[in-house]
Amino acid sequence: MELKKPKVGKKIFKVLTGVVVGGAIGSILGLTLAPRKGKETRQYLRDKSLEMFLEGKAHLKQDKKIGLFKRFIIKVLTPKKK
Repeated sequence: MELKKPKVGKKIFKVLTGVVVGGAIGSILGLTLAPRKGKETRQYLRDKSLEMFLEGKAHLKQDKKIGLFKRFIIKVLTPKKK
């Protein structure tokens, strides 16, 4: 008795269908259960994204300074080849 392998195309179709249906259900639930009005939510998202962007920018600047310091320390502590 020979077992038939399911076709890859069918599996991909099922996954994509699940993603689309799940996204649609999630969007509908998100819109109906939102705690704020649309205008308030958009303003909140703008403010929060700007805040997160500025925090990330500050961290990057700090990381660059730390990176320069680390490279300097490594250069100083690494023995020179003769």
